[in-house]
Amino acid sequence: MSQLLPTPLAPTPTQARVAAALFARDATRPDFDPEVGPTLRSLLERGLGPAVADRQPEDPLVVTKRMLAQVHTCEGLVQAEEAAGFAWSAAAARGTVAHKAVELSVTLAHCPPPLDLVDLAIERLIDGTDRSISTWLLDVPAAELAELRGAAADWVVKFQDTFPALQRAWRPRLESSLTVDLCGGRVLLRGKVDLALGRPEGTRARVLIVDFKTGQVRPVHTEDLRFYAVLETVRVGVPPFRLATFSLDSGTWAAEDVDEAVLDAAVRRIVAGATKLAALGGGAAPTLRAGPACRWCPAAGGCAAARAAGESPDPGVGDDVDDPGA
Repeated sequence: MSQLLPTPLAPTPTQARVAAALFARDATRPDFDPEVGPTLRSLLERGLGPAVADRQPEDPLVVTKRMLAQVHTCEGLVQAEEAAGFAWSAAAARGTVAHKAVELSVTLAHCPPPLDLVDLAIERLIDGTDRSISTWLLDVPAAELAELRGAAADWVVKFQDTFPALQRAWRPRLESSLTVDLCGGRVLLRGKVDLALGRPEGTRARVLIVDFKTGQVRPVHTEDLRFYAVLETVRVGVPPFRLATFSLDSGTWAAEDVDEAVLDAAVRRIVAGATKLAALGGGAAPTLRAGPACRWCPAAGGCAAARAAGESPDPGVGDDVDDPGA
């Protein structure tokens, strides 16, 4: 006898608001010129060619949303993070584990409770191809692993309480990698979208891209999503219709509808950031700019700009990056 599927729960008021306002199901979707994707690629290659790609050594310049955010915040932050290197911790792994747990909640035939989803996500990551997090999960002390499990389960619970249950008919893409190679492969733009829903119809935009945060929604998050919009547009030839940063802590969001002005601004930011990254890679001295990022910059303790501005490192503060590799 086949097992009966559980009865779907009624949506919470917040879930209903998200479905009505953020998803905007009844709103008219925009149509775009079929050449918008090739045009963006041409603009990128034209801007990157002389200053970046033509001077690039054999290894390509890889540009991510995190690198763009850092270089536009303070060029010294890029160098400091690169020198310090990345090390997994419970805080760093929380988003990776939680995203995998949410992915499993959609793809499994029967969805287990949040903590069971987290444990299954950890098992899958241990067996996965990313040996860095696999090794860390196998070696991490029991107390730190317990903290990770609790933090990731909290993320999953908040997601399930505030965001509408993902339907397979919506074609959800979770942790979806996007790559655009430019200038004969000498420049690579790489991103990983937390969640994308829908699909374009011809030249009509019908995709919603969402980034999830557990901290405060900040202006840079809009720029992060615009980066994804460019990658998606070049890939499929149609932009997403809307970009949103969703705060799991508050159940609120900041959204922006995509038009050609948004895409043009994103291209200019990518070109400017990649130009700075290429110059730093070629040995140029960084331009230092003190600000809130000093609190988590590895070099803040010895930085003259940070001292002059009265900024000091705070080990307990992070920049709320749920995926360190994005």
